[in-house]
This record gives sequence, C-alpha cells and structure tokens, in this order.
Amino acid sequence: MNHKNSLQFENKLYASVNHKIDEMQLKHNWCFAEVQFLKKAVDVLRECRQTLMYTYVFADCVIKTNQTEIFEGNQRDLEQATEMLSEYLESELTDDYVTNIKQKVQDKYKYCEGRRIALVKHVQEGYENDFWNFAVETV
Repeated sequence: MNHKNSLQFENKLYASVNHKIDEMQLKHNWCFAEVQFLKKAVDVLRECRQTLMYTYVFADCVIKTNQTEIFEGNQRDLEQATEMLSEYLESELTDDYVTNIKQKVQDKYKYCEGRRIALVKHVQEGYENDFWNFAVETV
C-alpha cells in the first residue's frame, strides 16, 4: 500500500510542478529552457526517495559497526536534503518564489544527487572491503 501511495504522491508532484512550469512561462515570462530545472529536481527527488527506501532495509539488516555509523549519518543527511528539496518543490508559486527558487532548487538537487551517489558508493565499497556483516535469524 505504501508504494501505491508513494506513486500517487509522485504523480501529484509531477502535476504540480508541470502547473508551476506553465505558470512561470505564462505569468512570469520564463522560457522553456529556464524552467527545466524543476523537472530535473523532481527526477532527482524520485531517485533519492527510491534509494532511501532501499537503504532503510539495508540498515535494518546490517550489524552495527563504525562503518554503519558513517552510513547512517550519510543516510540521515540525504533524508534531510531530500525533504528540503521536496519542500521547495511543493511551495506556493509566489513572486518571491519565482525570484529566488531557481538557484535554491538547483543547489539542493545537485547536493541530493551527490549525497545519493556517495551513499550508494559507500555501500558498494563496504561490500568490496567486507565492512558489512548481516544479522541472520533462524526460525
């Protein structure tokens, strides 16, 4: 059920961003190329949420070590940045929003993208260097 809700939310967010794009073009005279950062931001947001979804499962299965502390710190950082990006994208379209949002959104989605890649690389590095040990439950 959560995946269905997430998909519905994602569809609503895409619709909302498309509405903002139309409004920014019509009312604020932004050209097509100037508003594409919003679509890119939604794509990055989706990728980050998907990555986080898998990292929560990973974190539940791995035995705690110094490496998992680093992993969880990176995970927390990505989660907070993802939430901030989401807030930017969900904000009302005001004159102040239009004036200030492009740089904020671009900076945040680039940061999110970088943190997501770093988190995935850390997991991969952990597999390659045997950082991760997993709890095995027997029934």
